[in-house]
Amino acid sequence: MESTLTRAVQAVREVVERVAAEVWHLAEVSLHEEASSRVHLRELEAAGFTVTADGAAGVPTAFVAEWTGGMGGAAIGFLPEYDALPGLGNEAVPRRELRADGVTSGHGCGHNLLGAALAGAAIAAKQTAESLDLAGTFRVYGCAAEETEGAKIYMARDGLFDDLDACLHWHPAPIAAVANVRLASTNLIKIDFHGRSAHAGLEPWKGRSAVHAMELAAHGLNLMREHLEPTARVQYIFEAGGEAPNVVPDYARMFLVLRDVDRARVVATTDWAREIAEGAARATQTRAEVLVYAGMHDLLPNTPLAQRMQQHLERVGVPAWNEEDQAFAQACQRDLYGWSAHR
Repeated sequence: MESTLTRAVQAVREVVERVAAEVWHLAEVSLHEEASSRVHLRELEAAGFTVTADGAAGVPTAFVAEWTGGMGGAAIGFLPEYDALPGLGNEAVPRRELRADGVTSGHGCGHNLLGAALAGAAIAAKQTAESLDLAGTFRVYGCAAEETEGAKIYMARDGLFDDLDACLHWHPAPIAAVANVRLASTNLIKIDFHGRSAHAGLEPWKGRSAVHAMELAAHGLNLMREHLEPTARVQYIFEAGGEAPNVVPDYARMFLVLRDVDRARVVATTDWAREIAEGAARATQTRAEVLVYAGMHDLLPNTPLAQRMQQHLERVGVPAWNEEDQAFAQACQRDLYGWSAHR
């Protein structure tokens, strides 16, 4: 059985490398992964999977592809991701260098590797099941937009995982390990501030600045941090803040992300953040709209599955890095952190 699996994995190596390279080059950000999702579907369909949902759960760049063999058997899911992050575009060199083709986004979290390996794993599992005449279902979920709200939220809402016996996922990291951990619960929040425009030089007293409200809210959030438990995380950016300094801005928008160890804590912090936004609006005679547009429960670990994965990891062993791999990694470390190869 193990030798059959090993051969099947080796047989899909070219597929995995091809998908990883193409998706890295595309570097499409969340909800814009049209070509990246097609790359995965192309390989899955060529391997005998059937697309059962294109635009799964209402997310245009998400999909579900499935293969079923025999009657009965386990239903196993695979969760590839393939979206990139804005501002991380880089040439394939171990230093900061903008891409020559002008693409500014990049796979800072390695989702091109993540998606390629899971698609390859599903294909290898199918080939193994066929060669051994095993019954079962393998279902690949194209998990688009993972860097933002994540298609998995909507897939779960629509019951797309309900009949699975197990679901497999991995993530690139600087170490090879089975991550049997509990990850944070999260809320993603948009806060819109509405004020009144006026000429800032001629008669600013007629205006009410939405940017002032956003700045005051940001200050309140930073003061709130002192009184949160160490497990909490509060991150925000300003997405809109006026067009010209001589015009009192009547609109501003903040993108806020809150994390903590469980849902109850995230909800409590969200309520506090809402009060801060409303208070900032009252103080500046503006209006705040708080939209919690996506949220996730904390990830619950699966210890029996992790133990089985650990057995396979120990059997396979650590990757054999050659001298070229080591030199590339050390050059990355020197550029990013100023590390010496001998330190």
